[in-house]
Amino acid sequence: MFRSLQAGEKVQVRGYKADGTLYRWWWATVEAAVDDEVVLVTPPGHRVEDPSGGWVSKYSIRSYLWPGKWYNLLELYLPDGGPSDGDLPEGRLVLVEIYVNINSPVEIGEGEIWFTDHELDVSRELPGAARIVDEDEFEAAAARYGYSEAFQRFCYEVAREAVGIANHWQAGEMPTFGDRED
Repeated sequence: MFRSLQAGEKVQVRGYKADGTLYRWWWATVEAAVDDEVVLVTPPGHRVEDPSGGWVSKYSIRSYLWPGKWYNLLELYLPDGGPSDGDLPEGRLVLVEIYVNINSPVEIGEGEIWFTDHELDVSRELPGAARIVDEDEFEAAAARYGYSEAFQRFCYEVAREAVGIANHWQAGEMPTFGDRED
């Protein structure tokens, strides 16, 4: 599935709500792609767009996406491990969080990857343990988009599985980036 992507290729990643509304998009670079996994990276200071104008992310992110999985996993890094107010310092990137989005299996097209976000997430702020987050957003989405009881249970099963994955995840070294793109 992911073999059509090439390392170094830029792709647009798009996240949709369950009603098909595009709510977030950004550009990422393919770090690796094989049949059963694609790994994307974004540098600190990359731009994330949304209908209200977007923002510049303080994080550098490595994203793992798998065909057929109802989640994707993000490694969030901060320059020198600390928050930044826009002036991102030169230096090493430090892993600060593992984040798992509960979403539809990803789809790929020419130069693009997309998914439907189901609002439920898992967060592991290091060195702590992973926990399910955004349950209020998930409850609101379930009501708004008419998620069945069975689908809601399924999403929680996926989230509980993701807690275990996040707690045992072994992150790799974050790549260094030359010039940042906004």
